[in-house]
Amino acid sequence: MNLFERSIAAVAPRYAAKRALARIQFDQVQRVRSSMQRLREENPSFGVNTGDPNDARPARIVDRAAVLRLAYQNPYGRKAIRALLNGTIGWGITGAPKGPKAVQTLWANWVRVSDFRGRLNFYGQQALATRTMFREGDSFIVRRLVKGAAVIPLRIDVLDGGLLDTSKVGENVEGGIEYDADGNVTGYWFLPARADYRRSRPSFRIPAEDVIHLYEQEEAGQKRGRSVFEPVMKKLGDIDDALDADLVRRKIESCFVGFRRINPDWVDEPFGQVQSRGDELPPVEFFEPGTMTTLAPGEDVQFADPKPAGGLNDAVKINLLATAAGVGATYEHVTGDLSNVNFSSYRAGALEFDATNEERQFNTIIPVFLDRVWDWFCQAAYEFGKTRAPYYEMRWTPPPRKSIDREGDAKADILEMQAGLENRRSLLNSRGIDHDTFMAETKADLAKQQGEGLFYKGDPFTAAQAAGGSTGAAAQGTS
Repeated sequence: MNLFERSIAAVAPRYAAKRALARIQFDQVQRVRSSMQRLREENPSFGVNTGDPNDARPARIVDRAAVLRLAYQNPYGRKAIRALLNGTIGWGITGAPKGPKAVQTLWANWVRVSDFRGRLNFYGQQALATRTMFREGDSFIVRRLVKGAAVIPLRIDVLDGGLLDTSKVGENVEGGIEYDADGNVTGYWFLPARADYRRSRPSFRIPAEDVIHLYEQEEAGQKRGRSVFEPVMKKLGDIDDALDADLVRRKIESCFVGFRRINPDWVDEPFGQVQSRGDELPPVEFFEPGTMTTLAPGEDVQFADPKPAGGLNDAVKINLLATAAGVGATYEHVTGDLSNVNFSSYRAGALEFDATNEERQFNTIIPVFLDRVWDWFCQAAYEFGKTRAPYYEMRWTPPPRKSIDREGDAKADILEMQAGLENRRSLLNSRGIDHDTFMAETKADLAKQQGEGLFYKGDPFTAAQAAGGSTGAAAQGTS
């Protein structure tokens, strides 16, 4: 409230209250007009009967700005991204180099300083690149070489599609991506920054061998990725519209709006004034707590009674089910609603969700992203004299899936190993543990533990105990 309005409130509080009420009503009208203008911009045929039933619904244009609004402002959009990221990356897909100890140490040290921006470690960059891929359809990981860097000069920089100069076109350039005569990518054109004062600078080219274009390829010849929100933009928008409409209805109910009805027989002509109630008080046009008012002859009051639209919960749930299917997750992962599932049904849904994440890990994240980064690392380490060979093998281990029934899963694993249907290495890898590293650590820990005279029931058998069968096992249990 400004000084002018405070002055009016001090002299004529009733008139000031009317002004405040009128301002609220005007703001509501402006918001409705803005909303209608946005709908017409997104769908020029909105409000026009073209004969197509889809024209009655506002279009959800799949552009970067719309996707970012959905990912950051829609609660279900944010939850969907988090569920996909947790299932695919988690704390990070860890790598175990197969080579000398010096190579393993060099890799462990570089993981901590891999970020060109100096903010994240390599596992944080995995999450950033994958989150950007889910949200916008693709992301770009750029190789950088810096002077005077710790460990080795290699650094990587994660960019999103907003920095790709899609306006760059030419004989062999389309949408900021440069191709050779065979259609293979040879370079990418990026803007120097998003800031307006630097956008006037020309875009620059980075060779394809220094860029990892991360996206899920779903068709042959695909050039760019697609956001996970592309098939569900309308669904999430419809959910927002339905919830907003219900909220407006509830706000109207809380306003307790009343309308005065006047009997025409009690209106003076020709001035159109209602006849007096017998006092000099002005007509009452709003209520205050504890107010008791006498109406003038011929006046009556009718209150607004907005009726709720039926089936709101069912409509929202159906759209959320479609949204979960569209982004590749379960309804429970997208909403967090576990009220209508039991253990078996949730476990069945989680198994399919895990299978989808594994397919994405081993067909996209590891071969397209992580293997390329490892190639860069080996090349830089060899060229700068840190290793003796130009390449070493690498084993990538995704984080383990959380067990819903740890005891039951452990018993099943033991039975499968005893029947020869499973081995220790694959089980350890499924839990996010590298087998060779685990065995080396177990051996060292056991030697140190027994050197201190400590023995536990779960310790591995010695060779003599294993040969003695149950007798050795009993002896170990009492030691």
